[in-house]
Amino acid sequence: MNNINLKEQFLGFYNTPSLFVNDIYGIGNFEFDKIDLSNINFLNLEIKEQIPLGKRIERFFEFYILNSNRYDLILKNIQVIENKHTLGEIDFIIFDKKYKEYVHVELVYKYYIYEKRFSKELGRYIGPNRNDTLIKKLTKLKNKQFPLLFREETKRYLSNIDLNNIKQKLCFKANLYYLEEDFNNSFDFINNGCKKGIYIKYKDFIENDSFRTYEYFMPHRFDWVSSVNIVDSWFSYEGILEMIETCHNLKTSPLVWIRNSNSLNYLFITYQ
Repeated sequence: MNNINLKEQFLGFYNTPSLFVNDIYGIGNFEFDKIDLSNINFLNLEIKEQIPLGKRIERFFEFYILNSNRYDLILKNIQVIENKHTLGEIDFIIFDKKYKEYVHVELVYKYYIYEKRFSKELGRYIGPNRNDTLIKKLTKLKNKQFPLLFREETKRYLSNIDLNNIKQKLCFKANLYYLEEDFNNSFDFINNGCKKGIYIKYKDFIENDSFRTYEYFMPHRFDWVSSVNIVDSWFSYEGILEMIETCHNLKTSPLVWIRNSNSLNYLFITYQ
């Protein structure tokens, strides 16, 4: 992975809004202060191994902290193990020089589609492959990830941290996708700035002739977070269809970028 792509991925992460405007379960949002991007040496951002998207996001957050004037990185990825059993992991401990306090940050970066068939708004956000939900993640944060900091088993991993002077913050960035008819609606419990694009079922996509007029690009999953600046060639409908069919047969939902003379859109094509 070259530094051009990594820079675009980092910038995509950096510019993705927080999912929540207000506190969630009494946990405040991490304050993502602006940094001077013009002075950052992106050659220092390296990811040479093949790691999952979530781990890549952790690298981007760490890179942000290292280039921040406000925060110092203290600890990261703290595996809490007791009697050979992993109790959980604390993502980051940083020091906030503005408020002179330690901060335990849990980091989340997600893609969700909005399913109206569920009754409550937060319960309508589900992963595009239907194997992940916002409620499931929030429940895990509330019941496991944040309480882990205060377990007795955790204290020996944090011997140099003043646990009487520590706050907990959630850095939850997200990209939200809606059916076309819902995209312009306003939603109460999330940051509407996270609305990224639309989704359509595979069957509806291939039956809708209007999609034949677009050009397409299917980014690698690592580039989902990037902007279209990385695209140097676009495919016709016929050229992209085979790739979309392959994803459908594998029961995965591809993200494609689509454009015509009037618009540029981000589109998930769900397999069900």
